[in-house]
Amino acid sequence: MLTRAIRDSLPVAPKAPALPRLPPLHLPRTRLTQPLLASECRLRLLCAPAGFGKSVLLNECARQLPRDARLVWLDLAGRALSPAALLERLSTALADEAAEGPVLEALLDLLQRQAQPLWLVLDDYPREDAAELDACLDQVFERGPASLCWWISSRRRPAWNLPRLQLQGDLLMLGAQALALTRDELQCLLDLQAPTLGAQSLERLHDVSEGWLAGVRLLLLDADEQALEQRLVNGTPLLRDYIVQDVLADLNDELREALFALTLLPRFCAELCEHVLDGGAERLATLRQRQLFIRGLDSCGDWFRLWRPLALVLRRLPSPLPPNSVHVRACQWFASHGDIREAVEQALLAGQMEVAANYLQRFGQEQLLIGQNVSLFLQWRNELPHTLFSSTSRLIALQAWALMICARLDEVETCLADLAHFLPQPDARRQRELLAHWQAISGALARQRGQPQARQWCLEALAELPERAWSQRVLCYQILSQQALAEGHLDEGEHYGDEGIKLARLHASVLYEGLLTVDRVHLLEMRGETDRALELLEQALDALGDTPTGPVPARLWLLRGHLLAIQGLSRQAREAFQVGLDAALGSGDAYTFFGYLGLAELAAYTDQHAEAFRWLAEAERLMQWRHVPAIRYRCVLQLGFGVLWLQQGEVGKARAALEPVLQHYRDNGLLAPPGAYDVVIRVRRQLALCELLDGSPQRAVDDLSALLEECLQNDLQNLACECRCSLAEALLAAGQANAAEEELRRALGMAARQRLARPLLALQQRQAHWLDRLLPGASAQPLHERLLNPLEREAQVQPVADGALLSQRELTVLKLIAQGCSNQDIAQQLYISLHTVKTHARRINVKLGVRRRTQAVATAKALGLMG
Repeated sequence: MLTRAIRDSLPVAPKAPALPRLPPLHLPRTRLTQPLLASECRLRLLCAPAGFGKSVLLNECARQLPRDARLVWLDLAGRALSPAALLERLSTALADEAAEGPVLEALLDLLQRQAQPLWLVLDDYPREDAAELDACLDQVFERGPASLCWWISSRRRPAWNLPRLQLQGDLLMLGAQALALTRDELQCLLDLQAPTLGAQSLERLHDVSEGWLAGVRLLLLDADEQALEQRLVNGTPLLRDYIVQDVLADLNDELREALFALTLLPRFCAELCEHVLDGGAERLATLRQRQLFIRGLDSCGDWFRLWRPLALVLRRLPSPLPPNSVHVRACQWFASHGDIREAVEQALLAGQMEVAANYLQRFGQEQLLIGQNVSLFLQWRNELPHTLFSSTSRLIALQAWALMICARLDEVETCLADLAHFLPQPDARRQRELLAHWQAISGALARQRGQPQARQWCLEALAELPERAWSQRVLCYQILSQQALAEGHLDEGEHYGDEGIKLARLHASVLYEGLLTVDRVHLLEMRGETDRALELLEQALDALGDTPTGPVPARLWLLRGHLLAIQGLSRQAREAFQVGLDAALGSGDAYTFFGYLGLAELAAYTDQHAEAFRWLAEAERLMQWRHVPAIRYRCVLQLGFGVLWLQQGEVGKARAALEPVLQHYRDNGLLAPPGAYDVVIRVRRQLALCELLDGSPQRAVDDLSALLEECLQNDLQNLACECRCSLAEALLAAGQANAAEEELRRALGMAARQRLARPLLALQQRQAHWLDRLLPGASAQPLHERLLNPLEREAQVQPVADGALLSQRELTVLKLIAQGCSNQDIAQQLYISLHTVKTHARRINVKLGVRRRTQAVATAKALGLMG
């Protein structure tokens, strides 16, 4: 045995530090621990507000310490600490006496003496400014041994040279947004801690808490789903106490006042804070440094907002400053910077109705097309006294256009009556201008109701609207284009659409250009130019860039879903419909209706008829709930129901749904509504199919033959293709097998050229064997792949010498080629891209079976396609 003296002379091996216990119902976070453990950097910094699980995450990593490494865990408890005190604590933990001399050198010497790799954990770094400690550690990071790994958690962003450390690859920093719970992690936590929640409650909990771990746990504590719903609205005493004690307790009066002021602002920047509070910019900088729940909104670090859980609690605590003063100053600042929407919001919150109405005067008509501004504008309309909102002709006109987007047509009538109260005007010029605005709104209202006089109203408005009213002029051109499409005058519709697009481009308005692109895409679809329509849609969506919501992107996405659906690309179509619906529902756009119709159609062609009926019922419910008059949607909805009944073989129910639609348009002399320009022809085709399925195939042949001829004369190539498919089926049922096969081959040729699978889907359901015999590919192969495979189609479908061989756009391109125009010349004349011209030229060559431009012109003339 060793003597006591000898034992005392031997070095004592330090004990491994006892790690804090992990919390009950601990949720392992491998998403975070894996990159932290795998990193080779020297400093891992967890920098976030209280309650984001920083200490627990360090604990979780420390338990996976490599066998050859040593761990030192120092809990600093957020208190002030000098470099000398740190040196003393570290020396004690390492059981190694520090050298005499300057603290920095002694600290470096102590660390460099350690023989084995060292993990040094500083948990809860000092929360108050610690300039001396920050400066000391900044030097240690730079000069310390490579075998030393620092693990630090902090509620304050230390004043270290973090950019340099990051550039050197020595820093891995995780902030609040990285530490926040993901939806999957939240679900795992719920599995551990709470009863099962529905998907909506889970989503709402994630949105309100923004993944703040402490907030989630406190909201879920002893709560069922009903109690949780109440807490998500009103908070909970435990959450309030936690924020008061762990967030607000250490703040001085100035910082506490700043936090309460920021609670009243949906977003803020340094300049706005300076305007709202004396020294506001400096206070914001301090709050950010101390990680007090300030969340960045942009990549430049200019705009911020409070985390929602903190704002939820602070709004229910007594405020140290009067809220009205904050709202008034914020209103002034937003107005001076041209942000009228925020200025109006702040004026309303301050209870200054007259100021809000005054700022609304500056609200541009184009702003109605941005995000949820339409819904917000109409909400303001409800909040402001009617006398204020109808105090100027401009405000009344803005109301009318906002209501038009939502198709609340009866209320537009009220706006027109209010506008008439401003007549007569003081002079002839202003009298003509106000009448022109009245006529433009009247024209838009008539177009929504399908009334032919819309054309005359808009032409008269265009004659008097001044150049500064360019947005109203664009809308008049749009209405004229829509009117022409509804009348079947596609060239005229294209002309008016071009005029509107030119004017929108002249004023650099991508929103109005996108709005008119919607109708241009409808036009291209009607002509059978599906590829061109999709390309134009992609260009419009690209041009909108960072504008993911609002009526314009919503309509473009819904239309994209429709085009993909008619090509048979169901999965991609469903995704596009969902994106469009999300944008449309938020903006209040009546075009939402077509998203539900598209989803119903997708369900129907996969024999999910119950789901299809449900989507149609949802479309009707939404229109009724939003007070959209039946004239705007009823006939299109009836067409949807009729198609579904027909697919199920319910001919009587289909007739009952379809015949009143045709009667409605004929008796009242109305035109089809926007977005459904071909509804009458589609109803006539479905009624012909009723004849076919009801045992009268010859009557169906007669009706479909007349309808096909009408479509071809009006260049309605997509409808002509659908009519050809139905005519082929009717001929087969009438015993005319040869004529039926020839007609089907023509239909297949048209469908392949137009990339149109929809006309064949119903035929496949009723005549699968016949279609399989004529269409190449295995019957198990998706229909769109069999139809659109160019090599197979060219082998199976011979060119047909009729006007449907080339689309109208391809004929236009070919005529310009015949005139000797270059591709660039054609692109400029038709306002299309050079790539699109080349695509058209390539397809023309394929369809005509030639290789050169000159051969294409000669072949087209020989076939009688060109004069």
